[in-house]
Amino acid sequence: MKIIHQDCDQSLAKSKSLPINSYIVKYVLDDEQKYDIVQCGSTVEVFDYYYDKYKNVLSIDWTEGTINPKSYGYTKPEKKKKS
Repeated sequence: MKIIHQDCDQSLAKSKSLPINSYIVKYVLDDEQKYDIVQCGSTVEVFDYYYDKYKNVLSIDWTEGTINPKSYGYTKPEKKKKS
């Protein structure tokens, strides 16, 4: 599991530039609702992590991301100059 955005605004979940396998997690910490965006293979893994850490998981929903998970965060390797 990879945390993409921690303690963020829930409107970030509408971004199409997120990977397809990303979720927005709504939980309670110190009587305050918080939102994280995570990339993971299954909701069970997300739930287990957040339940163990915070105990108050309110919801886990898909984001609106459309990027292939394999190419998310990919940067082209730098070309070597020929000498």
